[in-house]
Amino acid sequence: MDFLDAGSIPGVSSPLERLRRTQLDSGVVVHTDTVEHSRTAAICVFIGVGARDEPDPDQGVSHLLEHLLFKGTAEASASAIAAAMDQVGGELNAYTTSEFTVFHVRVPATAADFALRILIEVVSRASLRAEDLDAERLVVLEELAVALDDPEDVAAVKLFEAVFPGHPLGREVLGTSESIESIERDVVAGFRDRWYRPANIVVAAAGRIDHDAIVGRVAGAWGHGEPGSRPERIVPGPAVATTVEECGPGDVVQLAQAWRTCSARHDDRVSLSVLNHLLGGAPSSRLFQTVREERSLSYSIGTSLSLYSDAGVLSLQGSTGSARHSELADAVDEVVGGFVSEGPEEEEVDRACRSLWAGAVLAFEDVGARAGRLGGAELLHGSVAPVADFRDRLDQVTVDSVRQVAAEVFSVGPVTSLVVPG
Repeated sequence: MDFLDAGSIPGVSSPLERLRRTQLDSGVVVHTDTVEHSRTAAICVFIGVGARDEPDPDQGVSHLLEHLLFKGTAEASASAIAAAMDQVGGELNAYTTSEFTVFHVRVPATAADFALRILIEVVSRASLRAEDLDAERLVVLEELAVALDDPEDVAAVKLFEAVFPGHPLGREVLGTSESIESIERDVVAGFRDRWYRPANIVVAAAGRIDHDAIVGRVAGAWGHGEPGSRPERIVPGPAVATTVEECGPGDVVQLAQAWRTCSARHDDRVSLSVLNHLLGGAPSSRLFQTVREERSLSYSIGTSLSLYSDAGVLSLQGSTGSARHSELADAVDEVVGGFVSEGPEEEEVDRACRSLWAGAVLAFEDVGARAGRLGGAELLHGSVAPVADFRDRLDQVTVDSVRQVAAEVFSVGPVTSLVVPG
């Protein structure tokens, strides 16, 4: 079995970074990571607003606005923008989270300035026509309908509602059918005017790009005018162990559980990442090996982390036939309980740290991942640490630090969400 021992393989060195940061007088921040050998460029425009920042009656407006910004401007129709990106082989898209809205593009490096001009046009000058709002409203309602037909999605939505009861972090990013149907154009336009301001914008780029050229282009668009501000957010209260149950299609029981954790800004976040990896974040994890491989209780079982600026969640998802639901729940309790009482072995922690670092190195082969890291870090931390800092933090993770985090995370029983055949 010597071929399975990776101990003799040298550690992977840190990827080369050439980071630069410029903050304009208006407040907008430009971060770049120049990769000279790359033939591509990725550019992201991060807006520091998301689903948790919406007024209660307007849930889903962040995501709805994201859709509308691609429907054309006074200078270019949606089809013209799509054709222009196709002409250079580019990929233009966006996504909305609880705390960010991100518009991103990836193109051959020679088209970087062209792509940035299109991004700026889309983000700052979209027409927001009433007829486009009506059309995209239907698209989002269809997204919601599809999600409600998926037991896994239903379990996740109900889980986060229970983890953050009455708090905006418990909202579905898409909103509700009632809120989407009621949002009018002036609400969408007002949301953009309030939050799409220079002080709430980060432009991040990676690949074979020119930092000064990007700064110049951004300054022309957002280097002046009212800076605006970032959202003031309410810190969520503690979670309480509870169980919620929904009826769903089919004969499969969907099990989701969650525990509150530290935030994305906390010093324990790296030890928490190791805990997640060991418990259910990889095929070698305890949950996967016990529940899937040894007992064949679930085709898919695993854990994931959702870390926010002021809170965090470790969540678990698995499914099984209704006849074996109790067995699955008992197996999960056994694995989690064993992790808390016995803790990980040193070999497990070492393997997890190696895997997490290798994953970071592999991600750095993608200029899109590089750019995304810059924008997210700036909004969360106000700066970007070199990726080597992550390796240094992994080197500081110990069996004791993982055990301590596990004891804190699992000190309160889980929030459980069940979707059962109905």
